[in-house]
Amino acid sequence: MMDGFSQPHHVQGRDSIADLFPSGKRCGLYILQFSDGEIYAGQALDVTRRYVQHRKVHCDIEKIRFKRVAKKNLNEEERALIWMLEHEGYRLRNITFTSIPRGESDFDLIMSAEEQERWLKDTSYVDLSGSRVVDPELRRKYSRKFQRFAALPYSNEIMNVLRKYVHAGIPTPLRSELSFWGCSCLPGYSQPKVTIYSRINIYWQEVFTALDYEGELEFSFHLALSPLEEAFGESLSLLHEKFPLLETTENFYEPGGQDQINLIVQGADSAKTFMQQREIIPAMRLFNLRLMKKGACAYSRYHCMDLADRLTRI
Repeated sequence: MMDGFSQPHHVQGRDSIADLFPSGKRCGLYILQFSDGEIYAGQALDVTRRYVQHRKVHCDIEKIRFKRVAKKNLNEEERALIWMLEHEGYRLRNITFTSIPRGESDFDLIMSAEEQERWLKDTSYVDLSGSRVVDPELRRKYSRKFQRFAALPYSNEIMNVLRKYVHAGIPTPLRSELSFWGCSCLPGYSQPKVTIYSRINIYWQEVFTALDYEGELEFSFHLALSPLEEAFGESLSLLHEKFPLLETTENFYEPGGQDQINLIVQGADSAKTFMQQREIIPAMRLFNLRLMKKGACAYSRYHCMDLADRLTRI
């Protein structure tokens, strides 16, 4: 797994590693090893400068490995390296590009590890316990947008799909509302032929989008790829046989990590059927839970309370 990387340099206590890497040969990937056994993988145009930055945050760096990589290939090779390390079982301190969150999280305080495990394994289990958020100012802020939303031709169909998504794909939606997920109402979008009805956001990215493209409804799902590959094969050919109009895009968000795929489903009925498949629900749930365990929703200020009323009701 360390192909192309140098042997580990012992750097514990060092303030600089300028003597280890000649000037002009410092662009590439690096792997830091910490005293607790965790590692950090990253890219640097100048690994000696990046090391000094890490030292200001991490005082327990013990070793470093380095591999020279051309600047143009840094992003692609960094993502591949992190993906490989995750699946080799290494404990990473990285947040960006990782799929699997490590350690305790704020989300664990509202949904225990045992509850999370049950929710992942039992696709029929829906936890609607808890009470709704009360935020009069946030409700007022988007009430007019919701009125415009409700007057649009497909609003009822879209709310039905959104409700099914929240019930099927959001862990403990009442208790996690606002802090860990939010739904926007008619967010701004620059393409004149596209109307975005709503997005559901978790952590730093969208996970579900409902839109009207030239008079046709489309629904965008961001899912964990690994459960789909396990169910339908690496090529996902069986999935596309089941849903011939399903579109796979290159849309990728760093917060979701490498274990991620974006699928577009056309039509409200097809979207509801898609979400009912026993192979699809685990991919939705795993992806969303991982994001919630990474941190709070960065888009909670755009949460539309009036729309959420309709999505969280039984």
